[in-house]
Amino acid sequence: MKAAPPRVLVVETSPEVLADRIEDFTAAGKGWINVLPEIPEDVPVPPTPTAFAVFSKRGPLVPLATWTAPTSSGRHREPAQVGVHHGLGRSAAKFLADTEAAIPPTWRVVQDHPRRGLVIAVPPDVAPMTVAQWIFTMLSELCIPPRTQYYEMFVYPG
Repeated sequence: MKAAPPRVLVVETSPEVLADRIEDFTAAGKGWINVLPEIPEDVPVPPTPTAFAVFSKRGPLVPLATWTAPTSSGRHREPAQVGVHHGLGRSAAKFLADTEAAIPPTWRVVQDHPRRGLVIAVPPDVAPMTVAQWIFTMLSELCIPPRTQYYEMFVYPG
């Protein structure tokens, strides 16, 4: 039985914790990190729709972001990506455009679907701290229930 990845609780004012992991995994060319806002224990959160909710246009009310390391194989290079599964029920990119988490113009939207989520390709010259700060801000904007000042981070070295 494989052990669960370590859960790291990160306060929103310390994005360098996430940025350090992004930098490490970028250098290694592998790995991914899941990040989600922490919800207070006394806040009821409806369950995430299951695969049987075929006609639902919503993802989870508590958004889950995944950062994946850039990879290369021969001449083929895949950029780092940030994906987020969210519960808006509509385009996240359009929603975020009017917030502090607007997607930077040099970042490329790969997918933006109400149920499958938002996926963004991050250019290789973007600093890990910029990516980490954007992830925290974006999750804050997309989180429907009240949240704490913390984010849960799960690290998968790949």
